[in-house]
Amino acid sequence: MKTARLIELERDRLGLIDEARAALRAIEDNTDAKRDAGLARAHEAAMRKLDENQLDQDEERSNVSNADNRPDQSGDGFGQDFGPLYTAPSVWSDVNGNPVTVLERNQPMATRNNSGIGFGEYVRALVNGPRTEAERRALSEGTATEGGYTVPTPVSAEFIDKLRAATCAIRAGARTVPMTSATLSMARLDTDPTVSWRLENALIDDSDPVFSQLLLEAKACAGIVKVSRELLSDSVNVNEILTNAFVRVMALELDRVALWNDGTDDGPIGVAATSGINEVSMGTNGAALTNYNPLIDARYELQLDNAGDPTAFIMHPRTDRDMAKLVNGNDDPLPVPEVLRNVPRMSTTSASIAETQGSATTASSILTGNFRELFIGIRDQVSITRQGRHPARITRYPARWVIARGSKASGGFGHFPSLALVSACCER
Repeated sequence: MKTARLIELERDRLGLIDEARAALRAIEDNTDAKRDAGLARAHEAAMRKLDENQLDQDEERSNVSNADNRPDQSGDGFGQDFGPLYTAPSVWSDVNGNPVTVLERNQPMATRNNSGIGFGEYVRALVNGPRTEAERRALSEGTATEGGYTVPTPVSAEFIDKLRAATCAIRAGARTVPMTSATLSMARLDTDPTVSWRLENALIDDSDPVFSQLLLEAKACAGIVKVSRELLSDSVNVNEILTNAFVRVMALELDRVALWNDGTDDGPIGVAATSGINEVSMGTNGAALTNYNPLIDARYELQLDNAGDPTAFIMHPRTDRDMAKLVNGNDDPLPVPEVLRNVPRMSTTSASIAETQGSATTASSILTGNFRELFIGIRDQVSITRQGRHPARITRYPARWVIARGSKASGGFGHFPSLALVSACCER
C-alpha cells in the first residue's frame, strides 16, 4: 500500500527527471566552451536531487514493509503476502564463540542505509568514469582484483537485500545466514526425541533423536550483460533499470536452486529434490486441481511431523491461475477453507510445468512447509568485470549464495520433516 508521502515523492521524481533531461540537453546543445563547467554542475545537481529522491523513496518503502501489517483473522488472506513473520534475528555462535547472525525475511543484511550510490550508478561510474563525489568515493572503496572490481559493502548489501525481498523462498519465511567464508556447517534434526513419564528413582527411557550435519558451501552465480556507453551515460534511470533487471533474474535463479533444483547442474540441491520429504500425489498420471483437498492433505502431513502450519504455498503461475478459477457445482467461486485462509499463496516461474508423472508430461508441483526452517547462506561479495574487447560488456557476479548441501539427502531444512510436496498438478 502506498503512503501519501510515497505518492508525493513519486510525483516529485517526474519533475526531477524532466529537470535532469533538460540539463543533459543543454550540455548536448551547448557550443560555448565557457559554459561547459556550469552546465556540468547543473546536471550534477539535478542527478543528485534524483539520487536523494530515490533514497527517500527507499526509506519510505522500508518503513512501510517493516510495519506489522498482519490481516484480521476474519479476512481472506489466501494468496497474499502479509509482511514480516518475525521481527528479531536469531543469533548463533561458531566454534570459537563468535556470534553468527541469522536474518529473518524482514531483517536487512545492510547494517546501515546506503547514502551513496546504487548498483547501477556504480556500474556506470566503472565504465564511463565517475561524475560525482559519491561515485568517486565508491570507486575508491571498491577493490580491483583479477576477477574484476569488488563492489563496496554498502552498495553490495543494499543490492542483496533487494534480491532477498524478490525471492519467493525468503518471502515465504526462509532465513538468511550471512557467510564470511566459503563453507559453514550447521546441524539438522532428522527425527524428534521422545519423552515419557517416570516414577521416582526409575530409569529414564532412552530416546534416539537423529541429528545430521549440513554444509553450506558457497557456489558462484554469474551473468553477462551488454550495454552501450551512450546508454549508461545518457539515461537518468540507469540505476533503477540495471538494479531491477539483475534483481529479477537472480531472484528467479535463487528460487530455482533453493526450491526445485535436482543437483544435476553446478548449483545447490533444492529442497524439493530431497529424498524422504512429505508428498501428496495427484495420482499415477497426475490430475488437475478441482478443490483445495490436496493442500489440506499436505498441511496434515506437516502436522503429523510436528512441523506446525505451513508459512506459504509456492507454485507456478499456471497452478496459481487454475486455483483462482476453482468453482463449485453452481459455477460459483470455490470458497477457501478456513485452515488455508491465512496462508500466503506465492507464484514463481522458477517452478517447472514440464514434470513427468505417468502419462503426464506437463505436470507441476506445489511446495509448502514451515519455510522458516530453510536456511540460505549468502556471501555479500559482489564483483563486476568490464571486458576490454567489448566496449561496455559487464560481467556480474552477484552474491555467492547457497542452500544447505551435503549428501544426496541434504535439504537445507533445520528440521527435516518441515516440507511437503503436492506433486503432479496438471493444467485444468
